[in-house]
Amino acid sequence: MSQNNRKKIKSKGAPLKPHSKEFIFFSKTLAHAKRVLVSTHLLPDGDGLGAETALFHYLRKAKKSCKIINPDPLPNRYRFLDPKGTFLLGPKEAEIWESFDLWVIVDTNDPRRLGKLWDQYSPRAKRIIFLDHHPDIISANGDDIKYPEHTTLVSDTTSSSIGELLYHLFDELNLVPITKDIATGLYVSVMTDTNSFRYARTTPQAHRIAGEMIENGVNPEEVYQFIYSSKEVSHLQLLGVSLQNFKVAAQGRLAWISMDLETRKKYRASADDTQSFLNLLLLLKDAEVICLFREEENNTIRVSLKSKGRVIVNRIAMDLGGGGHAYAAGVALSMSLEKAIDTVTDRVKKLLDASVRFGPRVGAQLTTQDSPR
Repeated sequence: MSQNNRKKIKSKGAPLKPHSKEFIFFSKTLAHAKRVLVSTHLLPDGDGLGAETALFHYLRKAKKSCKIINPDPLPNRYRFLDPKGTFLLGPKEAEIWESFDLWVIVDTNDPRRLGKLWDQYSPRAKRIIFLDHHPDIISANGDDIKYPEHTTLVSDTTSSSIGELLYHLFDELNLVPITKDIATGLYVSVMTDTNSFRYARTTPQAHRIAGEMIENGVNPEEVYQFIYSSKEVSHLQLLGVSLQNFKVAAQGRLAWISMDLETRKKYRASADDTQSFLNLLLLLKDAEVICLFREEENNTIRVSLKSKGRVIVNRIAMDLGGGGHAYAAGVALSMSLEKAIDTVTDRVKKLLDASVRFGPRVGAQLTTQDSPR
């Protein structure tokens, strides 16, 4: 990634701390902004949506104008965050100012993951800040990702979630107290991106934040039920079909589920409805790397990869144009489902072979602590 295309104000891997120059910069920019647009990536998840919710309610409580616009609609299981459908809006659901002071983009450092929103709104923003906790992106062909001069990346790869970063930011700003709405957003962000506090990147601070948010009115059981007890009968039938047909290779060290669009539509399942299927393969005793291959409506194949912690998989995703954490990553491929499976599984098999020869954590050019447990 070209260092000349955008201002990067932290060194890789160094944790962001209260009163550091990173947070001082971000907090000053946010404090002076009057109109703030907030967005997260395509196929939004609990980390991005929870962070957006917390930031929206915080800024509105501080008497600032804030709007959220995302490249994809709000998944059904997260509608409890915005029950009236007034602020967590998808494409064409909101009118955005002709110009605004700040665009905060959470849970990604890759403009491509904003879809058409990037070209639409980046020229209108006086300042753009990516708030992220993933390693720097590297393009598939070695080409630099181009950022406007008014773009800044504020990142901490050691953080459990964007919610953890926002918690420190709100403490730095100290503009308004944490309300239940703000607390709910922070809790959802921290809880979902640690996989209910099961990933190794779960920090002691993540537990402290969760506890404090519960003290601020969050009902953990209610949140869990909304997010994880939201499947229809047809979705579980699709899960049964998927588990009957999952594949293994490399002496059981690699396992994957594949899902074509026709099958998913037959069972009336959205992309988000199937995202949790992958975690069940973690139950396999011998599996070290697991994958989900899902055909999307836009003729791409969405690939999710997870590792139990012995081998690092984000290098594979990054080489193919994607990204993510060391042990949980993803990429969208413009090819057939069969070719995508062959392309990714061949690379995983080579990685697994290398891990036998060279030991754990092979390929660790970029590392974080986020293996599923």
